[in-house]
Amino acid sequence: MLLLLGSTLGGAAQAQSNERLDELLGQSPAHLDAAAYLILAATHLIPESASESEAFAKAVSLGLLKSNRKPTEGTTVQDLSFLVMAVLKIRGGLEWTYAPNPRAAYRELSYLSLINTSDGPDRLVAGDEVVRTLIAGQTYQEIHR
Repeated sequence: MLLLLGSTLGGAAQAQSNERLDELLGQSPAHLDAAAYLILAATHLIPESASESEAFAKAVSLGLLKSNRKPTEGTTVQDLSFLVMAVLKIRGGLEWTYAPNPRAAYRELSYLSLINTSDGPDRLVAGDEVVRTLIAGQTYQEIHR
């Protein structure tokens, strides 16, 4: 699993990315800035040399996170779903297509069995779940291009 993610991140900043990945894996719940960094860096929307605060600011500017959220706030499963669906451009049903939002993303990834839905959309996720969900989304995208 980490090998797949490592090949996604790749390049000269591998050591820095590994340190950030280790930090994220140790977080429970995962901080929004760390989750945003991993997802945006893995999809090349930010350089691997970017900081977590830069990743958070980029996520806010892209409309992936609301500006009233705090970088060290815990990541919910619907936050994670929205980040993954929007950044990976995973196609969804009518609600996602016409009014993309975190709840719609949660429903779509739940339908696709790409997320753990135990305890509902507001459940806080740990860092390892962020990694697993990103990899599941990337794998889904590869298969369904």
